Amino acid sequence: MKRNSDKPIKITEVSLRDGSHVVKHQFTEAQVKSVTKALDDAGMHYIEVSHGDGLGGSTLQYGKSLVDEMKLIEAAVEEAKQATVAVLLIPGIGTVHELKQANSLGAGLVRVATHVTEADVSAQHIEYARKLGMETFGFLMMAHSAPVEKLVEQAKLMESYGAQGVYITDSAGALLPHEVRERVRALRQSLQVEVGFHA
Repeated sequence: MKRNSDKPIKITEVSLRDGSHVVKHQFTEAQVKSVTKALDDAGMHYIEVSHGDGLGGSTLQYGKSLVDEMKLIEAAVEEAKQATVAVLLIPGIGTVHELKQANSLGAGLVRVATHVTEADVSAQHIEYARKLGMETFGFLMMAHSAPVEKLVEQAKLMESYGAQGVYITDSAGALLPHEVRERVRALRQSLQVEVGFHA
């Protein structure tokens, strides 16, 4: 994430969350520990660990995990000496109960994800994460499907709930470079918080 030119870009590595879709959510604790250690040794800032669809995603509808995600989060926390372990939460799939449990195991960052036009459903989760003392970012998915003005409006809602940053999330891989620039520029001009991009 980057807000000002004098601030470093921070990277959230998502192989142990987004990447779990590829292996049908079958990561083992040993795999999570191995990958986390390598990423931590490489200097990664954040390592995101949870079901591919975020906290609470291990269901018949979204695909059952081989190992309970809380055990995977705990395994990652044991290996991460420098990096912060992160989780994703989609309201309606994950709840504040899973968020509290993940935080109690050592997860320090949550990205609260909604469709780009539905930021209002994130208020409870963002506010609760901040009360827990977690770093808290909004995550506006399918960002290509709304005009820039709508993206800005929804990002401002997340900021008003307490998000410390908002991601432009190109879920479909549909944005071209000039469209990304336009969206990043619009959020940087409109928000007081960090701006992130998930490609």
